[in-house]
Amino acid sequence: MNPATIVTALRIALAPAFYLLFTTSAASGTIGVLPAISLVLLFLIMEVTDALDGAVARRMNSVSDFGKLFDPFADSLARLTYFFSFVMTGIMPGWVFLLILYRDLVVSFIRVLAMKKGVAMAAQLSGKIKAIVYAIAGGAGIATVLSASFLPKTLADTIGAVTDVTFLLCAATAVWTLIDYSLAYRRMAEKA
Repeated sequence: MNPATIVTALRIALAPAFYLLFTTSAASGTIGVLPAISLVLLFLIMEVTDALDGAVARRMNSVSDFGKLFDPFADSLARLTYFFSFVMTGIMPGWVFLLILYRDLVVSFIRVLAMKKGVAMAAQLSGKIKAIVYAIAGGAGIATVLSASFLPKTLADTIGAVTDVTFLLCAATAVWTLIDYSLAYRRMAEKA
């Protein structure tokens, strides 16, 4: 395993820890300071490793077809984990989660089809934008839970409303990127 792959694998390893900490803390109704700090740190580490693994691979000249598939797999696993956590605690609507899940499954299938044609489909620009939108929504979801424990209700409600908007942006971005990846695959298949 090269260093970039280790960074990617860290994201996968942290996802279950995030789920357990988030759901057990949020289920209690109020989150203490230590669990709150731990949640934020886990989330930040998962998001930073998403940006870091590709940079490490390019810097160390270790970009590989495996990495082109492993990185988006780790991204999906991590983000689906925290979005599922939000659904389980009533923060995210289930239909938004399902749209994100379906998008990730279809794009994964498209990548498999591309591999069958001998092409490792790298991330599209739309996928990178999606990652930013999802990261913002993830941070907003965490802020919603934490604000209920640490902020006045009116401010917490405002944060919750902003979070709802970020979830709608996630849904729209999921549809857009699904179309973009489908078209990219079609163009690639026509050339092959």
